[in-house]
Amino acid sequence: MAHVIRRIKQLGLLVCGLTAIVACNKEELRQKAISVLVKGYNVGNSELEISIDTVVYDKFRTQPNRLINFGKVYTHSSNKTQSLLKIKDLVSGKEVYQHQIDLSANKFDYFFPFVFINGSALEIKSPTADPVTNKMAFYIHYPQSNDALDIYMKNSEGDMVYIAKNVKPGTWSYSEYLTTTGFTDENATYNWYFVKAGTTNQWAFHDNEWMSQFSTGTVYLPKNGELGRVQTYFVTPASNQLDVVSLFKP
Repeated sequence: MAHVIRRIKQLGLLVCGLTAIVACNKEELRQKAISVLVKGYNVGNSELEISIDTVVYDKFRTQPNRLINFGKVYTHSSNKTQSLLKIKDLVSGKEVYQHQIDLSANKFDYFFPFVFINGSALEIKSPTADPVTNKMAFYIHYPQSNDALDIYMKNSEGDMVYIAKNVKPGTWSYSEYLTTTGFTDENATYNWYFVKAGTTNQWAFHDNEWMSQFSTGTVYLPKNGELGRVQTYFVTPASNQLDVVSLFKP
């Protein structure tokens, strides 16, 4: 009888152990997901490849002189606390950027700005937020000229407002912006114009009007009295158009 009782206890312990292992495995098999967005620009001859942990997105490489516009949903086990985002320069073979993602923060959306200029990552210097205005930052990549430029905006009625003045290429320039009458419609699209400082029609890039204007449809401009926003932009005239990239989460 004692032998039978011992066997029953042993079987009970075995069942409990197996139950714990199955429960643990189920926990490990549970999946969570995060959305990862990388936006910026790749200037020069490099080809860039993004990976998260061991997942390499080799079908979504960024070619030279193109916008970086990477967005993916990445799944991971529920007990994982960190993931590593990496960007590799396939020409040099070097890793040019990495960021540790804290999965314990219980966020879903992660945004990373990244600009690569001729083999070097640009330090993105965003201004500090101010609750009574909107802070804007511009980095103009236009090695053909060091001349300062102004940026103004026009609506369909021809009204004009300045976005920034005396912006110098090759360095960060800052301005403040408040929405004004004629530019508050959340559904409207306006045009930005880049001109030589102190003028309104001497075009900043290649002396060409088309190459010196940009529609605001993709730059998430503050509208309808918004305050406290920080908006950082990278600007460069590409081969056949002006590229303006928003380096901030929409």
